Amino acid sequence: MSMKTANIQKQERVRRLIQLFEKYPIFAIADLKGMKANQLQLLKKKFKDDLEIHVSKNTLVARALKEMGFKDLEAVEKYLSGPNAFVFSKKNPFQMYFMFEKNKVESAASPGEMAPNDIVVTAGNTGLQPGPILSKFGAAKIPTKIQDGTVWIAKDTTVVEKGKVISADVADLLSKLGLKPILVGLRLRMAYDGIVIPGEMLAVNLDEYRSMITDAARSAFNLSVNAVYPTAETISLIVAKAYSEAKSVAIEAGVPIPEIMNDLIAVAASRGKALAAEVSKKHPELNL
Repeated sequence: MSMKTANIQKQERVRRLIQLFEKYPIFAIADLKGMKANQLQLLKKKFKDDLEIHVSKNTLVARALKEMGFKDLEAVEKYLSGPNAFVFSKKNPFQMYFMFEKNKVESAASPGEMAPNDIVVTAGNTGLQPGPILSKFGAAKIPTKIQDGTVWIAKDTTVVEKGKVISADVADLLSKLGLKPILVGLRLRMAYDGIVIPGEMLAVNLDEYRSMITDAARSAFNLSVNAVYPTAETISLIVAKAYSEAKSVAIEAGVPIPEIMNDLIAVAASRGKALAAEVSKKHPELNL
């Protein structure tokens, strides 16, 4: 390929990137490390209606942004290293993050890879014939038994703990068992939605966030009621509370208004009985 042809192709790729940046208000940079081409294709196909995933050289992306006069180029350039995929969308960055988190692809374990979570083999028939394979089960400390001419795993066993390196023997054994214990997905390193949002800020704990919102709503509701600040959500309770308090004051003061006459009579009767009981203690002859 001649230098001229190579330059023309680069210009076309840069032009295509500029079109994507102009078409979509939101974009993200995702780490491609550990992602195979066929796995990336699955994600592209799955999300084709919501976003575009584009693989390009970091230098070309930087060039496209520079030619556009992108205002936050310096902040974005910090993430332009290593193998990256560029995700373009009109989706909220947090929605994008959870889309990828919930749609990870199962992948076989590779020797030397760090386990992202505990890798567990479950009890049951492996379908494997007894033989040299038993030594690998032994090395991995997986209890086995021979039944009906095949190797059975005696009980659920954690073969690699989270954060530990997967050995070649364990990776080979998992492969023979037909297990793909590693979930691979696009990890967003950053997202842009008018400002640069680092990837770690996208990892919102939804349960914790939901709890915080619930607590805030409850506190705001109570404050509105106690401060007598009427809102659409609290006005009925404020009125009910005011009515109840006004009624209590009227009863205590003995104000004879129609709304509380039954209550006044009941209070008077109760107090009369209490007084009669006290008088009877001192003057039983009155027969009260």
